[in-house]
Amino acid sequence: MNKIDDKKIKDIIHSIGLANNLTDDEVRNIVESQFRFTYETIKNLSFSDLSEEEIDNLKTNFYFKYLGKLYTNSETIRRTIRKDEIIKQKKNVRTNEFKSE
Repeated sequence: MNKIDDKKIKDIIHSIGLANNLTDDEVRNIVESQFRFTYETIKNLSFSDLSEEEIDNLKTNFYFKYLGKLYTNSETIRRTIRKDEIIKQKKNVRTNEFKSE
């Protein structure tokens, strides 16, 4: 974002705060809380412990009012798990090579 957009956002946050008798920080926390919830929910999932059936039954949608829907599907989750496993294997190989030198 540029300075003009930052100023617009600050003005909008301030006007919402004035209309609802809230500080700018309180308004910012309210707006960001839905994104923080989504981030923490996804981060706390342990995909490697999930069975195929659990992956298929996983709730994969987050709705953001006035913004839209964030979603994924079971195949994307499986690809992510495979990529994570490959990255971990490569890290282990590099670590072992470093230790042997």
